[in-house]
Amino acid sequence: RRRIRHRIAMLSREIDAVRRRRGQLRERRQKSAVPTVALVGYTNAGKTTLFNLLTGGEAVASDALFVTLDPLVRKVKLPDRRELLVSDTVGFIERLPHSLVAAFRATLEEVAAADLLLHVIDASNPEHERHIAAVRSVLAEVGAEHVPVVEVFNKCDRLDAGERARIRAVHPGALCVSALTGEGRDELIAVLEGRLAL
Repeated sequence: RRRIRHRIAMLSREIDAVRRRRGQLRERRQKSAVPTVALVGYTNAGKTTLFNLLTGGEAVASDALFVTLDPLVRKVKLPDRRELLVSDTVGFIERLPHSLVAAFRATLEEVAAADLLLHVIDASNPEHERHIAAVRSVLAEVGAEHVPVVEVFNKCDRLDAGERARIRAVHPGALCVSALTGEGRDELIAVLEGRLAL
């Protein structure tokens, strides 16, 4: 029990350090007026793979829960020469316990402070509508419901034409991409340019 208490105390200190560091970085970014885009979504939606596609990065993608704890932030140069910062965040789950919301506050604060959210959705998951609702619920809980959102249905390479048409009918304005194959990247970049136009 003593070892567990010691480990909890250590993790709490690490989380506080991450929060402070994220706060300082966020302040610096706001001063430099570089727009920030945060990737959000249910766990295993493919956020880190999409992050790598957009940034040319090599962040480790994993099926495990909460692999991305301290948000990764990378600079992306748009075709119109403007720059933006893209951050990868923790995967959400349904009914995120309050204790976890507190633990991941550093990550979730990054979301609330973003200029635009890319809500990454696993289009191939039959439960994706439930996952969308769960993510929206967490966004409201962390005060990020005011941030503009672009819905990005990922893993569209696994869908047939009928399934793609259904997604477009139910979610007009959503993008259908495949972070794995690169399909839809140019369209996504064009949307980012349009939504972040100064």
